[in-house]
Amino acid sequence: MKVRVILSANLHELANAVNITLEVPSECTVRDLIIKLGEVNPEIPRILLRGDELNENYIVIVNGRDIQWLRGLLTGLNDGDEVLIAPKAFIS
Repeated sequence: MKVRVILSANLHELANAVNITLEVPSECTVRDLIIKLGEVNPEIPRILLRGDELNENYIVIVNGRDIQWLRGLLTGLNDGDEVLIAPKAFIS
């Protein structure tokens, strides 16, 4: 399945792109997606993940909903989903 990822601020600089469409397996979670972004640049998951938690300075929004109100990093993704990843300061 394909998921569209929108990266902002330092993340798009690391990826050399603002929008990336990634092919991910079914049953993919937000955490899996962040790890997959390591194929684009290994620094991205190092920045975003703090063990089993999202770095508190970043926000992940799936189809307009903050993952903190869903299942956090365990939020499942579906074909065609849009995922925005940005520093919280960028969104405020």
